[in-house]
Amino acid sequence: MPQSFQVGLLQHDPTVGDVAGNLDRLERQFDAAAQSGADLVVTPELAVLGYPPRDLLHRNGVLAEQEAALQRLATLTEDGPAMIVGAATESPAQSGPPLQNSAVVFADGERRDRYAKRLLPTYDIFDEHRYFDPGTEPLTVDVDGVTVGVSICEDAWHDASITGKRRHGTNPLAELEAAGAELIVTLSASPFRLGKPQSRVTRFGAHAKDTGLPVVFANQVGGNDDIIFDGNSLVLDREGDVLERLPAFEEAVRTVDPFGEIPVGSVSMRESRAGQARQALRLGLRDYMAKTGFSDVIIGMSGGVDSTVATVLAVDALGPDHVYGVSLPSTITSDQSIEDARAVADALGIEFDVVPVGGAIETLEASIESATGEVVDGLAAENIQARARGVVLMTLANARNAFVLTPDNKSEAAVGYCTLYGDAVGALAPLGDCYKTLVYDLADHYNDDPPVGSEPVIPERVIEKPPTAELREGQTDEDELPPYDQLDPVLKSYIHGQVTGADLRAEFPDHVVDEALSRIARSEFKRWQTPPPLRITGKSFDRGWKYPIAASYEAVLERGEETMSAETD
Repeated sequence: MPQSFQVGLLQHDPTVGDVAGNLDRLERQFDAAAQSGADLVVTPELAVLGYPPRDLLHRNGVLAEQEAALQRLATLTEDGPAMIVGAATESPAQSGPPLQNSAVVFADGERRDRYAKRLLPTYDIFDEHRYFDPGTEPLTVDVDGVTVGVSICEDAWHDASITGKRRHGTNPLAELEAAGAELIVTLSASPFRLGKPQSRVTRFGAHAKDTGLPVVFANQVGGNDDIIFDGNSLVLDREGDVLERLPAFEEAVRTVDPFGEIPVGSVSMRESRAGQARQALRLGLRDYMAKTGFSDVIIGMSGGVDSTVATVLAVDALGPDHVYGVSLPSTITSDQSIEDARAVADALGIEFDVVPVGGAIETLEASIESATGEVVDGLAAENIQARARGVVLMTLANARNAFVLTPDNKSEAAVGYCTLYGDAVGALAPLGDCYKTLVYDLADHYNDDPPVGSEPVIPERVIEKPPTAELREGQTDEDELPPYDQLDPVLKSYIHGQVTGADLRAEFPDHVVDEALSRIARSEFKRWQTPPPLRITGKSFDRGWKYPIAASYEAVLERGEETMSAETD
């Protein structure tokens, strides 16, 4: 083994499908690693296409463009270090999916070898068996006298020795050790969830100790649709101590000797949950806008905590010049609500207008009453207010070529406490995976560390006043829902599949549990029609939540928990 072996990690933020743009980023990062003395350069999983490419993998044109990019990357190694690149490649199998999720090895300007991911995640947000044929054999390659074992993401999530749960029947990393590997590299696109960065340190530390080998974990960074990747790539020595951790939520290149003697010590994620959520949501929103080609957002500002935090987040991610706040008062709206919305807009320095919707509501009600002969009242009258606001917001978005951000939170989405085509309109729900209690924590966090200036940007009375949809006089959320500090623990336990109804009733009042379970089951039709949330937990109301609408399953929810852990790779 050489006295020094430098591995360059490319923490890469790809745009899915933008092969030319991704290639340009990879070339620049490769050059940086080469200039810093790398002997081997490692990219994240599917780095050329971006993860997850989903049904783009069915398009031959995309794959042809990727192949041209791989040929270009091969030329970089003619006078530079070897490179292991994540890419989709053709499967040699005569049946099954035509592609494999692969790591392609380049050295001396040539394609030297290829490894196919063996463990394919098909749970929650992952559906790799839809696209890929699994590999069957381990791969080790010689790079400058070092035997490097290659793995891809889920290969390192075989779980048994770490969580006590056996997700897969094989342990690819143990097989790499048996095959004579001296170093394990893992190409990954491991999504963020709260607490995930520290859990990865534990996981890969255990792998290093179990195999007695140093481990390099190269992770994707950036937001792709609803999924956020945090980076936090790692290099650990054979004792499981961290030699290097790359930055969170930003692109980076680091060159590290995994056989080095001086670890940085234990890695502590000192950021609070609200702080982690802020960083993730900021990156997710920023990338969502940039990768869809939009720059401006519109938010209906009610003066409540949800729309306020959504507005502050938007300024944090995009800057005040790209955020437009609108107050949409009806005859029910209090002066305080308008004043609070204006105070937040002024503190943030964003454009702000008041657009009354009372006239539109009266016109709609009169039209309906004329046609039916019936007075619009009760819930129907409340929902007309919300839907009138939705029409105004979407019209303003059309006029300004902007996206509407939906301020709804996860607690409301769980129990269906929203109006379809009203407050639920929009392109994205940035707080859609934040329980209401976390929204309050974010409000406090932003006041402690505001995105503009040094003074708090959210008035205390916005945080302290009872939450309300303000669709009728004196309304509060607790007229229809349990208090959020009681509701949220019940929702978390059920949504993340941890406990049964009986367990919950031992800890919480029966009526809170009954209300939560009933509303979760009855609100599925709403969740199918609402904007995607930015995912920051292990179980979000996104493509990984696959419950039926035309069904009756409250009794099933009552009896048991999910069989698959919410822990995802």
